[in-house]
Amino acid sequence: CWIGKIGLTCLPIVSTQNDDPGGSVIRPSSSSQDASKVLSNVSYFKGLDSGAFETIVRSAYRQDYESGQLVILEGEPASGLYVVQAGGLKVSKIALDGREQTLQLLGEHEVFNAVSVFTGALNQATVTALEPTRLWVIDRNRMLELLDSHPQLARLIIQDLAGRVSHLITLVEDLSLRS
Repeated sequence: CWIGKIGLTCLPIVSTQNDDPGGSVIRPSSSSQDASKVLSNVSYFKGLDSGAFETIVRSAYRQDYESGQLVILEGEPASGLYVVQAGGLKVSKIALDGREQTLQLLGEHEVFNAVSVFTGALNQATVTALEPTRLWVIDRNRMLELLDSHPQLARLIIQDLAGRVSHLITLVEDLSLRS
């Protein structure tokens, strides 16, 4: 199945041309070696047995974005978990008055949109490509199926997210108690 973005909603597309304003999409099977190489560097997937890892590789599809293109819009439903193969992205919040606060810069092998994927919440921030960027995406529903069928994957993700929460606690402590 071909998946692309038309506007900000993922829908099946018939054309194989890059006429999709949300980024070009490549079939999962067309670049499984690329997917395997990129996904093997993600902490979520590093400790998985080969069968589980291959299932994840087969579930991923590639999307390419040009500089300035929106990847995710805050407040929209989460379409999937993203892994950066190449390029750079900016994660930001935009106030109603137009002010923008950059929350994070993302680069190679980083994962984003996990909170929205795993909680079912709307996208928590806007993500924009800062340069030509190649991403691998695992659809939200497929990711949840993988968690159900591979408990080892769920444990690895919990460990990673717990580490991120610990880091945020340290940041809050530094900002509030040491300044």
